[in-house]
Amino acid sequence: MIKLRCDTALDDLRNRHGDLANGTAAEAAKAARNRELAGLFLDLRPHLGTLIAHARAGIDAMPRAPHHARWHLLITDLAHAADQAGRILDEEHPDGQDTAARDDRLWPYLRTWGEHHVLLRDLALQPAHPPQSAARLWAEEETWWTDRARTARSHGLLQPLESRYEATGLQLTVALIPRPDDLDEEVVLVLAGDIDSPEMRVIGRYDTDDEAIRDLPPAVPPGVLYPNGAPPEPGPPPGLPLAQLTRDVIDAQHSGSVADAIFYVTERPPHAPAGHIAQLSEFLDTCATWATALDTRAGQEIAVRLRMLSAQTGHLVQDLAAVGGQLAEAVAVLPPHRTPAPRHLPSPRPPSVGTTPVLPAPSGSAAPARRR
Repeated sequence: MIKLRCDTALDDLRNRHGDLANGTAAEAAKAARNRELAGLFLDLRPHLGTLIAHARAGIDAMPRAPHHARWHLLITDLAHAADQAGRILDEEHPDGQDTAARDDRLWPYLRTWGEHHVLLRDLALQPAHPPQSAARLWAEEETWWTDRARTARSHGLLQPLESRYEATGLQLTVALIPRPDDLDEEVVLVLAGDIDSPEMRVIGRYDTDDEAIRDLPPAVPPGVLYPNGAPPEPGPPPGLPLAQLTRDVIDAQHSGSVADAIFYVTERPPHAPAGHIAQLSEFLDTCATWATALDTRAGQEIAVRLRMLSAQTGHLVQDLAAVGGQLAEAVAVLPPHRTPAPRHLPSPRPPSVGTTPVLPAPSGSAAPARRR
């Protein structure tokens, strides 16, 4: 939250080209971020050993699973970050002096804690003896309800309510389906596995969703999209933001001005690594990657649709550029009868019958579009 607040402050300091317009204010925002984080870390420092020990104990209390090694590695990394931050705090004693330099050295380690504190908390809160489900089904019941759930899913009648992963990495979903003997009533099921896969099975039946959720094993921390390191954070949007271009079109009176804005979107600015359309394509590709990472059939289908949309952006660039060329060749201006309405006085009623006169407007003539 502290980092987000600082990032927002930095974005507010950027000009229309994406550059920081006030370097002093930017440094002040970063210093405030680092100072606030350092204060929180000082309060947390006496409890770090306990938190780390409880997180490791939480993993050890779970049934063994392949991802536990990654969790232990992450906890070790957090312990290292805490140790390095502690060294900086012990080495430097400002005593009433400016702490900006010290807090700046602390920032990389405190950022690590800020990004992974939720995982550490969830692991530390794992119960030593997970409760056993009170509504496990007999083999015949499991088969019967699993067939009902598959049929409901194929007819669009299965409504997922909550999904989580338990300690062994098994996905559990709480879902509603119509009661077989009364379609106006619903029954709550707990499904194990991908609900669209042949391996899906029903492992519990309940009268209410509260009972089902209460009976679930504890949720373990979910994963991340890039487990081997996220790509670098995107920089500020290159050149003019799309909102500014939209504003330019609203304010435009000449077709050349609108064409100018279109050319700016379709033709990447020389100083920019990617234009607006390319940013949209990257956004769609990243969403598709996330959907694929779900490792479910529904996720795969969603990813295919997103990649198809991303591929269509290439055709969008061509069509948009052609339209921009048409607007540039039109060399037209908005007709003068489209006069702005008064903001405070009542607007006059338009004439009920008549034609719009064509008046010469030498000072408002159009000119060919000039590329930005």
